[in-house]
Formats: sequence, C-alpha cells, structure tokens
Amino acid sequence: LGDVYKRQVDSWVAWVLSNGAVHVTDHSNAAVTGLLRADASEWSTSACVALGIPMGMLPSLVDTCGVFGEASALPGSPPLAALVGDQQASLVGQSCVRPGQAKITFGTGGMLDMCTDNSAPATSGRTPEGVFPIVAWSRDGRCTWGIEAIMLSAGSNVQWLVDDLGILASVAASHDVAQECETSDGVVYVPALMGLGTPYWDYGARGTLLGITRGSRRPHITRAVLEGIAHRGADLVAAAEAGTGTSVPVLRIDGGMSQNPTFVQALANASGKPVEVSRHTEATTVGAGYLAGLGVGIWESFDDIAEAWQPERSIEPTGSLDRVQWAEAVKRSQGWIPDLSALDF
Repeated sequence: LGDVYKRQVDSWVAWVLSNGAVHVTDHSNAAVTGLLRADASEWSTSACVALGIPMGMLPSLVDTCGVFGEASALPGSPPLAALVGDQQASLVGQSCVRPGQAKITFGTGGMLDMCTDNSAPATSGRTPEGVFPIVAWSRDGRCTWGIEAIMLSAGSNVQWLVDDLGILASVAASHDVAQECETSDGVVYVPALMGLGTPYWDYGARGTLLGITRGSRRPHITRAVLEGIAHRGADLVAAAEAGTGTSVPVLRIDGGMSQNPTFVQALANASGKPVEVSRHTEATTVGAGYLAGLGVGIWESFDDIAEAWQPERSIEPTGSLDRVQWAEAVKRSQGWIPDLSALDF
C-alpha cells in the first residue's frame, strides 16, 4: 500500500490537520491510484484483492468540495472543506468549470486539463488520441469528469539552455534573446528530453535540433526552443479536441512559462487559439480556495467561479507556425532509443 498510496499527500494532510480524526481522500485524488471502480463511485474490491491491499487500510471517499471535518490542529478548528488533485485545482483556479473549457499549466512539464461532463468515461485507460479520463471534482456525491493530456518536458528545456548549454543567463532572459530575431530562420527544436507524451507516447524519443546552418545563432536556437514547446502545447490541444469531439474556443494557461511573452505568442500562433494568461502563476492554490469557498457556502455554484475569471492578458494569433514541418521534425525525433520506444503503459 505504501508504494501505491504514498503520493496521496491530501490524505496525510487531512489526517495531520484533524489530529488523526479524519482519514479520507477525494475522488480526484483517488482516481489516479487506479484503485477506484470505473465510475469512481467506490474503491474497487477486485483491484485491491489483485494487489493484496486490505480494503480497511484505504481512506474513506469524500467529495472534493464540502465540509468533511475540522482542522483541530489549528487555532479555532476551522472546517476542512476541500481536497483536490493538483491539476484539477489548477483547472478550477482558471475557472474552467464548463464543458469544453481547458487550461495548460506550463511548468517543468506541461499538463492540459479539460472539463467534460458528468458522464463516466467508457474506459479508464488512455484513449487512441493519447489522453486520459480524470475526475475533475466531485460535489454532492456526483463526479464531474475531464480529460488530461501530458507534455513530459516544457520549462525544463529552457532550463537546459541556462544550466547545461550556458547560452542564457536566466530563464527569464529567453524572451529578450528570442526577440533578437523575427523567426527561428528554419531552426526547429523538438522538446523530447524525456521522450514524448500526448499524443505520441514515445519514451524513446529524444530532444532534436534541426535546420541549423552556419548562420544559426543563439537567438535562433532560443526561439526554436520556445516555439517547440508551443508546438507541443498545440499537440495537446489537438489531442484533447479529437479525444472529446469538442472544440476549445480559448486556451487558458498558468505556470512559469506563462510569463514569457514570446512563448505565449508562439502558443497562440501554433494552436490558432486565443490564449488567456492567468493572473496567478500558481492557479492550483486559487482553485483549492474556490472549492473550499463552495464547500462552506461563500459561493453558491460553479457559475460563480466561471464568472470570476479575469485573465492578466489575452493574446490573439498574429500568424501561424509551420505545423507540417513540425510533424516531420517529430518523426525524426522518435524511436531514438528503441527499447524505450517499445514501452507502452
């Protein structure tokens, strides 16, 4: 059980804050253990038996938002009113609470999450489009579902330019350096330092830099890296739309890379979508607060959260990036380590 459940920090936090009175987890966290029934209604007896996990050791399931105990370890014993997974909290924190609304968090990696509906998915596994079903949240005993698409490396590629190649003084400098050229002049970078996630799922793919000439300079490479991450963001959007049959009208983003204007414009151009930048770099915290507010009645419904959205800025596409060339670059990055490329899980 320790190996399966040790990542569920929410259960531990609730236990500590309640002085051991509360042993619970919510559906958004429990679903990622693989131990829930397909409809997320309860723990799966068959899965626990197969893995040798005593059912009595598992925490009770509670709603994502709603009072489930008291934080007696804190002065005044305030109510415990929300438990939620990281990316689901970011989804709510960017007011993506209606079907078809989606966000991407661009940190070390990148995570797209989209709100879908209240219907349990046909499968709990990865779809042909490379996305996963998730429980976005639960309230009043009912789950709202979503999907997730994953980029294995995002901001870590810019950090590579700083820490390992040493061609940038800081991550923040990537914007100014990239602005020294209008285009990458044919240089293309595939950000596959740890392989490729959605939609390719090729763990043996590796970072690839193409189109270098004698005239390629630091600005071209820097811009190519930012544009490569933007292309991967567009890949996630395309996979989410294909996997749900729903068009994403506007893409909302948070995370460290959301503060890079060159990158944000490249994302709008690659995806062909307007991009709205969150006022909060860490929208996860905001989402947890929204859900707790719902739990104690500060807000009446998710409509209040939807109406609270006020982006820091909105960016419209000003052109397009070459997605055909990008697809060819991805092909050339794939299968570099065949044994890893053969993995499928």
